[in-house]
Amino acid sequence: MRRCLTNIKMHNMNEIKFTTDGRKVVVIGDLNQTEKIVQEIFVTKDGAEIPSGERFVVKSLLDSPAKSWKEIDLKKSEERYLKEKEEWDKKISRINEEKSLAYSSLQSRVKWLKSIAREPQDDNFKKAITVLQSFFSNIEKWVFVEHYGDWELDLFNEDGHNRLLDKTEDDYRRKRFDSMRLLSLFGDTDGNVSYKINEYSDGSGYDKEVEFFNSKEAALCYMQNRLDSINSYSSHDLKNATNFGLKLDEHKLYLYNEKCKKVLQDEICKIKKQLEEAESKMSQYKNG
Repeated sequence: MRRCLTNIKMHNMNEIKFTTDGRKVVVIGDLNQTEKIVQEIFVTKDGAEIPSGERFVVKSLLDSPAKSWKEIDLKKSEERYLKEKEEWDKKISRINEEKSLAYSSLQSRVKWLKSIAREPQDDNFKKAITVLQSFFSNIEKWVFVEHYGDWELDLFNEDGHNRLLDKTEDDYRRKRFDSMRLLSLFGDTDGNVSYKINEYSDGSGYDKEVEFFNSKEAALCYMQNRLDSINSYSSHDLKNATNFGLKLDEHKLYLYNEKCKKVLQDEICKIKKQLEEAESKMSQYKNG
C-alpha cells in the first residue's frame, strides 16, 4: 500500500474538473497514466464550495460540465414549447377578440330587431322608409337642417343645383361647383334611424342631421314643436324664430331677456370698476 502511495503524483488543489456524470471535483493526484484520484466538491448553506467526502478514482475528466443527450433534448423541447406557446397564445387572443366583436355585433343586431318591432321606434323606422320612397316617387320634399344651432329650411331640388348636397367654393368672388355629397341613412341599436349629410364628399368632417317633409307647412309645424320643447332660449332660438315666423313663449322670452340684462349689467359694473381704478391712477399725475 505504501508502494502505491509513493507512485501518486500530487496536483494543485485548485485544479477543478468535472466527471462524466456531472459531478464537480478537485483533482488530488494521478494514480497512474489513465486514472486520477479526485474528491467531490459540495456547496455549504452559505454558498461556499468545499471538497468533502471520500476520495475516489476516475478515468475521464472534463474541463466543463457535460450535458447528456436527454438534457439537451429537453432544453430544445422547452425552447420549442415556449416559442410555440407564444404563437398559440397570440392566435387564441386574436380568436377571442374576433369572437367578442362578432358577439357584440350580433347582440347589436338582435337589439335593433327587437327595438324596431316596438313603438315608438317602429314609427321612426317607417318614417325613414317613407322618406326613401318619396325620393323614388319624385314628390315635393322640404328639408330641415340644423347646423350649430342655426336652422335651415329648403325645397329639395333634384333638377339643378342643390344647396344641401352640392358643395361649392368661392373662386374669385364667383361660386364654383366643388363636389356632390350623398345623403346617408344612419341607425343605432336602439332602433333609431336618421338621414345625415356630411360636410365633405368623402364622408369626413362634421355631419348635418336632416328631416324631410312633404310640405313647407309640415316642416314649419315640426320646427314650432321643436322650438316649444326647448327649456330655455338662446340667441340661436330667437334668430330661428325670426327667420321662420315661429311663435316664442312669452315666459321663456322674459327669462332670456332677464338673463341677457344680467350679463350686460355685470359687464357694465366691471367696466365702471375699471374706469374708477383708471381715474384713481390718473389723479396721481394731476399735481405733477
